Amino acid sequence: MAFRHINELPLGEKVFRIELASEDDTTVTVTLSGWHESDPDTLLASGELRLPLQDVASLRLAVNRALRAIALVADVAEPIPDRDVLRELYPGHGAPWVPQHEQELVRRFHDGETVARISARFGRTPDSVRTKLRELGHDPRRPEYCPPDGCLSWSRYASPALVGAAEEPGRG
Repeated sequence: MAFRHINELPLGEKVFRIELASEDDTTVTVTLSGWHESDPDTLLASGELRLPLQDVASLRLAVNRALRAIALVADVAEPIPDRDVLRELYPGHGAPWVPQHEQELVRRFHDGETVARISARFGRTPDSVRTKLRELGHDPRRPEYCPPDGCLSWSRYASPALVGAAEEPGRG
């Protein structure tokens, strides 16, 4: 059974089109093109790939990883995909943070690494890294800021300096 599927996605003034086609159900041709709406005759992206039908699932994973790598280098935001794709792209997704990872996270953050690169290092989403930085008392937008009672003082619980020391029993 032959098939043809076209997915066209306008993003701002750019349009990207991915076409999947097969004439014989044994090979698939993937065609990619992109252009500005104001100048559709000048392509921003173009290419064609032909592969066996059974390799489509592997290609999907390879393309996801490649696009993620490009996004890390370009430090661009990406939409949050479904849970299965998250686990493929971010092997550490959902795993608890351990103290050694928290220390490494803060060190890398203060060394000026981007959130995207840190998230790739730990196999977590950029949002997960930003959330952990906030829990540790850091503003992900301001690496120069440290909590008043020092880095790594907040962990996932409130800092005693913020909530005040608990009074000893029998006092009051």
